[in-house]
Amino acid sequence: MKTWILVADSARARLFETGAVDGVLQEIGGYANPQARTKPSDKGHERKPRVQESANSARHAIEPHTDAADKSAQSFAHGLAEILDHGRIEHDYTRLLLVAPPRFLGQLNTALDAQVAKLVVQTVGKDLTRASPAEIRQMLDAHD
Repeated sequence: MKTWILVADSARARLFETGAVDGVLQEIGGYANPQARTKPSDKGHERKPRVQESANSARHAIEPHTDAADKSAQSFAHGLAEILDHGRIEHDYTRLLLVAPPRFLGQLNTALDAQVAKLVVQTVGKDLTRASPAEIRQMLDAHD
């Protein structure tokens, strides 16, 4: 039984596979979302569109429904979900563990295909993207 472990946040993701016998984590992929690391001033933010009230002369800015950071994270989550779906189709794994901060974990779960979601056996709401494989293994064992 092959197990994949996706350790991610909105800017970075690492994909691990567990060793069949020893349970050692082997990193098999790394992914980055460079848009998540840019500062708002680097993104060329312009003044928000304005609207005038019909009842009086007051004007106010129109707030977007989703900010740029959320759109970037959602796009990254969808890209990761496609990678996981491709692995499922190719029978590269039979079990999946997801490790991500709670907000991104929710975005990732929303992006997953129903067939991939059925393979998820454990989720951990923590940011371990900078942890060593041994630290990740230890954290997963503690959450079992």
